[in-house]
Amino acid sequence: MNTDRISFQQAQQQFCTWIREPHSKVPQTLSLERMQVYRDLLLNNVCSFIDLVYPVARSMLPEQQWQTLLEEFFQKSKCQSPFYNDISLQFREYLTDHQHPILHQYPWLAELLQFEWLELYLDTLEIEDKIYTQTDFWQLRTQVWVLVYQYPVYHWTINTTLAQVEHVPSAIMVWRNEDDQVCVEQLSPLLALLIEQLNQKAMLELELSNLIQSAVANLSAAEIQTQIKNLSKFLIKLQLLYISK
Repeated sequence: MNTDRISFQQAQQQFCTWIREPHSKVPQTLSLERMQVYRDLLLNNVCSFIDLVYPVARSMLPEQQWQTLLEEFFQKSKCQSPFYNDISLQFREYLTDHQHPILHQYPWLAELLQFEWLELYLDTLEIEDKIYTQTDFWQLRTQVWVLVYQYPVYHWTINTTLAQVEHVPSAIMVWRNEDDQVCVEQLSPLLALLIEQLNQKAMLELELSNLIQSAVANLSAAEIQTQIKNLSKFLIKLQLLYISK
């Protein structure tokens, strides 16, 4: 019985190895045709999940190069989940965590993959309602993500070409609004700093004033108040600000 179990484990290992590496030895108990059908189904499923999440990245890379990445990921990755959002995240992490050579060839690719996956993440995330404070604090109505990019990947579409890629550092804020739409807004460096701090905790207006003063030298009290008013108008326009009075 122990011999049968070892034999089954060996066949199982050969089966899994062949699925990843179709040039390896085929288990004797299975036909090549049946193995090929099974492998094609698995590979196509994984590829379709990734293609669905990263349509812009897929469109910007040469078709054969993109397909090679998918097949390499299928062969070498150790996916722990069958869900398409997890598989797509693991694909991104496979490239970025190991500093895949393609990231040097296309230095914007890591940022593009991050942004495209973030859109899926926000679309499926369960966002808890915020508990508002009862004092004179500024507080965001929902969680936001403040990101700094070297390339404007948030503007790119499936029609963007490699010739249009420009190195333009910028900061953005991403969130999901009350209509469950994923929203993106470009930020100035100062706005990015202030909103990032508000995202972490509710703040008094005095704290915001001190933060502005520390971030931008030689501002007068009137100029600081102008910056605070601009922040208030900006967040109110986007329906993101709660000020308890």
